[in-house]
Amino acid sequence: MNVCEGLTRTARWLPDQTALVFHDRSITYAQLDRLSQAAADYLQQSGLQQGQRVALMLPNTPAFVVWYYAVLRLGAVAVSVSTRLTPREVGYVVSDCGATSVIALGETLQEMERELTPDVTIRVATGIDGVDVAGQPLTVDSQSQSTWVDADPDAAALILYTSGTTGFAKGATLSHRNVRTNVCAFNHLCGMESSDRMLLAVPLFHCFGQNALLNSAFNVGATLVLQERFDLNETRRLIQQHQVTQLYGVPMMFQLLHDSCEPGDLSSVDYCFSAAATLPIQVSRAWQQKFEMPIYEGYGLTETSPFASYNHRVRFVPGSIGTPIDGVEMKIVDSETGQDSARGDLGEIVIRGPNVMLGYWNRPDESAQAIRNGWFHSGDIGRMDEDGFFYIVDRVKDMISIGGVKVFPAEVERVFLDHPDISQIAIVGIPDPVFGEQVVAFIVSEAGRDSSASEWLDDVAGFAKENLSNFKIPRQFFQVDELPRNPSGKILKTKLRELAQQGKLPVATLQTNQPVTEPHRDPQLRSLLLNTFESERLRVATEFVQQAVQEIGQLDSLPEPSARFLEAGLDSLMIVELSGRVGLETGLGDRLPPTLVFDYPTISELAGFLLAQIFPSQPTAPSREVTPSEPEGDSRNLRAEIEEMTEEEVLQELLKEVDS
Repeated sequence: MNVCEGLTRTARWLPDQTALVFHDRSITYAQLDRLSQAAADYLQQSGLQQGQRVALMLPNTPAFVVWYYAVLRLGAVAVSVSTRLTPREVGYVVSDCGATSVIALGETLQEMERELTPDVTIRVATGIDGVDVAGQPLTVDSQSQSTWVDADPDAAALILYTSGTTGFAKGATLSHRNVRTNVCAFNHLCGMESSDRMLLAVPLFHCFGQNALLNSAFNVGATLVLQERFDLNETRRLIQQHQVTQLYGVPMMFQLLHDSCEPGDLSSVDYCFSAAATLPIQVSRAWQQKFEMPIYEGYGLTETSPFASYNHRVRFVPGSIGTPIDGVEMKIVDSETGQDSARGDLGEIVIRGPNVMLGYWNRPDESAQAIRNGWFHSGDIGRMDEDGFFYIVDRVKDMISIGGVKVFPAEVERVFLDHPDISQIAIVGIPDPVFGEQVVAFIVSEAGRDSSASEWLDDVAGFAKENLSNFKIPRQFFQVDELPRNPSGKILKTKLRELAQQGKLPVATLQTNQPVTEPHRDPQLRSLLLNTFESERLRVATEFVQQAVQEIGQLDSLPEPSARFLEAGLDSLMIVELSGRVGLETGLGDRLPPTLVFDYPTISELAGFLLAQIFPSQPTAPSREVTPSEPEGDSRNLRAEIEEMTEEEVLQELLKEVDS
């Protein structure tokens, strides 16, 4: 058995079928299998042995697919590394799993190299298909008999890192059997066929992207339309151009598509599937009403490969996560005693079946705690009704969910405790109207610290930027004398959440409600433009947007005016920062459209739009094709429509885009 069978066997049966569409370029199954074989031959000649780990730090491009299957077909273990991690975080993952090699794009390696030990081989993937190494194309030896290693079904195939309560990311280890059985469940329950065309806009380095889409689609010979990052206008174009039939995503993606698309835009779509976060019942109902089709929902975790339950075609129950998938059992137990709970009672969701991981890599104690008597303890609180349908009521106690992206406080706390001026820290999540939650930090400083509040904040915020991924950085910092604890010494995080939300703190607080990368420019852009010659205003506005993108994206140099924000490396949370900064610095605030960065996706277009709003009588905005989410007519009509929206409406609509 081998996960790569989904590619190799389909290439034998449907060689001319299109496997991938990327940037309007098509790659057949036969071509993709040959490219993967070339990469596997290279790795084998380089000494890669069965069972060794290879870290893949690659974005949503054909390169990921090629090297992913190359590693698997040799019986080695593919370790997915998020492209959003800092060099320090990458170094930890590579060291923890004992990877012998790292495969990444050249531009990501400069900072990362300093965090890796000398015994780790770095391989630079180049070329349009990602199978060039350091600029040298790879070819298949005419004598090569390489197909794939017939691995033990219970041998490790994948390691996907997930944060945990210890503060250190843990490698959930999935076997070939885990993945193959989960793929078969996706194929059966989601009705996947070779004639389907599926949009893949979620990250391939996540379990959802790999197993629900990549492996499942290839197992039936379907076509994947690969998107580097979710971009509202680009997604709509790809769906229409390639007549996408099945649409997979997370709740925020469906929310934004609902708000911006008309039924005709999705006329080819006949199946929708949401996972990674609980789908709000309001979104589900609005989608059904507008597009006359449901959004089916799956539930699971990385540790369950990820599919565990499905709100399925046989009987669709709004608000439920459905019933267990083929061959899987689920039940509700008392989280303290482990005893089965009665129907309707709240308890912890536990899962047993061929989808449950082997364990956490090199963590026997934590594996034994997570998997007891064959049952995986999810940490999620739920209930089961009389008909056997499951419902999520709450999630892991301390976990923070930012638009479906999970942040574990202990991981963030562990990083901050390396700062010399921080004695104690507690990270909690509080409600956020756009992303569900935001990260908040309560910090006790080391005794004897001698600096002003602003200096302290700048120092701590700068430390966070260097050592944490953007979405993990707290948006508020509270400086306190002590942290509330119970008699056993455990921090009372429930109390901290209440204090943060109510503003009833025991001592003075220091808050930064704007993103930690908020600039401190004086005067603001509006004031600066009012004192600038008309002929120079577009240049000044363009430079402002360039600088904002550079700071938020932590780029080494200013991006070109023609650069698209997503191509410049901004993820969904960074785009929210950019929109917020633009509103703050221009004084336009809630008069900006909620889909601002998607409607004006390049630096120059956004700069022109800003000028058109500040000086509506001057035609400063560059001409561009009107999209369905942008009203026809001049900028004054757009301005009038925006002004009719309330602050709450804009806030609710602002950038409900996915990153996951």
